[in-house]
Amino acid sequence: MNFRNILYIFIFAFITLSAQARPAALYPGSSVSYTLQKKHSHVVDKALQLMATDLKSTASKKTIKADLLIVQLDMASNKDMKALGEMQAPVMDIIAKKDAFWIGVRGTKTVIIGSNGRGTAYGILQFADTGNPTNKVKGLTEIPSVEYRGISLEGSQKPDYHQLFEDMLRHRINFLCEGWDSGDVPDHFVHSLRQQADSFGILLATPHGSHGLRLQGLKKSMTVSIGWADDNYGYIAPVDDGSDNGAVYHLAYAGKPHSYLWLCTTQPGLIANELQTAYRKGADRLWMAVVYNPDVATYQLDLMMDMAWDIKSVNSSNTQQHLREWLTKQFGSTVANMLVNPLSQYFRLTDIRKPEFMDFTYQKSTSRHNKNGDGGIANTDFNAEEFDNELDRYLNKYHKVSEQVKEARHYIADEDSDKFFTLIEYPVYASAQMAVKMLESQESRLIARPVSFHHDSEALESAARSIKAYRKIQELTSLYNNAMARMHRAETMDAAPQDLAVFGPPQLTDTLSEAELQQYGNYTHSDAALDNDNNIVSTAARYASASQGARTIDILGRSLKAVELNQGDSLTYQFTSGTVGGVLRLAFVPTHALDGGSLQCSVQIDNNTPRTIVVTDGSQGERWADDVLRGQALITLPVSLDAGSHTLCIKALSNHVVFDEWMIDRDVDRHFYVFPVEPSR
Repeated sequence: MNFRNILYIFIFAFITLSAQARPAALYPGSSVSYTLQKKHSHVVDKALQLMATDLKSTASKKTIKADLLIVQLDMASNKDMKALGEMQAPVMDIIAKKDAFWIGVRGTKTVIIGSNGRGTAYGILQFADTGNPTNKVKGLTEIPSVEYRGISLEGSQKPDYHQLFEDMLRHRINFLCEGWDSGDVPDHFVHSLRQQADSFGILLATPHGSHGLRLQGLKKSMTVSIGWADDNYGYIAPVDDGSDNGAVYHLAYAGKPHSYLWLCTTQPGLIANELQTAYRKGADRLWMAVVYNPDVATYQLDLMMDMAWDIKSVNSSNTQQHLREWLTKQFGSTVANMLVNPLSQYFRLTDIRKPEFMDFTYQKSTSRHNKNGDGGIANTDFNAEEFDNELDRYLNKYHKVSEQVKEARHYIADEDSDKFFTLIEYPVYASAQMAVKMLESQESRLIARPVSFHHDSEALESAARSIKAYRKIQELTSLYNNAMARMHRAETMDAAPQDLAVFGPPQLTDTLSEAELQQYGNYTHSDAALDNDNNIVSTAARYASASQGARTIDILGRSLKAVELNQGDSLTYQFTSGTVGGVLRLAFVPTHALDGGSLQCSVQIDNNTPRTIVVTDGSQGERWADDVLRGQALITLPVSLDAGSHTLCIKALSNHVVFDEWMIDRDVDRHFYVFPVEPSR
């Protein structure tokens, strides 16, 4: 069929489709017009309003000229369907799929077809974001991998729901829950919100029993069982037999052994790998992210929802590429290229210890006098006497990342300044200052006795640095909230959730006067070179050989390239040593067995008898608490080696074993916190 015949067919079809609708300008003076069937969902109007807002704001940067024909299939008439068939639109590819859409070009029209109201809205916003697809005739077809994609709010602040629903629509999030962790649904939820939520195509969800979620709209309701849920700290495990098709994943949590509600620092590789695992095990109908403040969790939420929309968009080897693409979309390719490696390092530093966990204590059961079970402040496990001062080296790494972020700031457009501060600078700088506050105050306490404190310059210097770091966090938080206000965002930053001691002023031997703070607060940054004390140390990805099933996972673990093994998979390492008596230290990402039991692997050196070890045992006792707060499950085995060449073999006896680092340590009683090895590249 030649082009002229196709054009005639399209013109006839368009006349049929537009018989009950008139073309309208998107907004006065707009170069975009649209024709929309008379009967359609409210969410389609919301999407058109958002597109108008977006195009107005970018009018000075780019001009989109288009004449849109918009069709919502589940409300289309028989004549509409016949006309779509005559223009050879691939209706049958999406008609039975929820939230799906197609965008293509027919004649002079850009055609947007949605399977339902949400799908049509998503198609409109996709066009507003990217314009026409590259292949205009074939068009772009998108069908979600996960049918229901939602968030559960666990914060105490009542959000601006209109703004929240707009954000959810933009990110293709189609349900909102409140009270999942507590089991208590707020009084204002569901009934008073249902009509507003429905206008955005949003379902409202409430807990249903111990492992279910009740989704409700104005015209529908259903219950979805949760078969897979993380342990509140990002490590997926089956619920009961894991046969049901919903998954819940925490990006924030309030409770024991420790809350993390301030920043969202969950590693991208952990999110990607754990949810890919749940999806492969059948969790393909519903995903829900638990968040405290959606604005704080922007990147991790985008990652999770991108995967829920297209499960193939992120895999074990391209998580860093997803981060780069997200940064490019936010700030352009120059800034993205400058930031992708520093932010990967940032996620390593926060995996070593989340800022909220820097008190190195557990939260306890609540009481009348301690409503959040605050465990107070303890000395950290960072040891300034080991590996040429691992404490200073940790702070140095944060300083380097902060300097790289500061350099990228020079390339940020003025209109993106506030967004850059809230999304990038605040979490990086605030995390770094929390580390300084906690570790320098520890150093000050350990250096000087009370009677000599004000005469000890080293103790006073550390104390001054910790106080200045605390004040800097308060200053950064004020700047954050001012930036959010300028961007007309309703949410504010809570820099001390639950008022835990970890967020308060540093605990010092005594107070410093302002004169002392001025005298001892000028800090010149010093280096702390990596020294492994002549031990044999390696990351998991530096193997000599691996079985075919082993998978290296990007931005996961302290090595940033942890290796996943399923049952029967193995990794082999080769090394040379002198005569050694000591211990073999093995570090794993604390994942859970997919059958609900214990996670096991075998360890073999040379031709010695393999030893079976339990990485995680499926319980949530003290060992599990240590593992999730540390971000590593540690196993220590005695070792005795003759001088010469050796092999180390790690073989998985369960599915979902994730290996991170190992070290042969001559000092059996060494007290340290970070393996002395640079992450894999």
